[in-house]
Amino acid sequence: MPNSARTWSPTLTQFPAISALACTPEKLQGVTLEHWITIAKLDRPNFNPQTLYVAFSRVRRLNCIRLPIKLTAEYVRKFRPPKKYVTEMVRLMGMVILPAYACPTQQQQFLAWKQQQLDFASSFS
Repeated sequence: MPNSARTWSPTLTQFPAISALACTPEKLQGVTLEHWITIAKLDRPNFNPQTLYVAFSRVRRLNCIRLPIKLTAEYVRKFRPPKKYVTEMVRLMGMVILPAYACPTQQQQFLAWKQQQLDFASSFS
């Protein structure tokens, strides 16, 4: 054979592959993720703040969330609720009452919760 003196050796290149899934936050509602979640660019034109909540609330630990940008106070302010929603929340909070038969412990817990909600709402004004 004329080419019998030649040796042939194949070259094999390997690289690590990690399987991953991609889905929208809406598809993740009701799902708890055990591992990592990477959230894509958050300030795209059709993005709403509720989507951010859904994405953040899908993992068991906050250190499992990966963001493409650093969260700064200025960036987070973009997702503040409109003033009309905060005003409506305060109005509705004023209407919430406990039944007369609630025990003193429940009344204290309720008043503390209500104050916390009102303090939160006042941080937006």
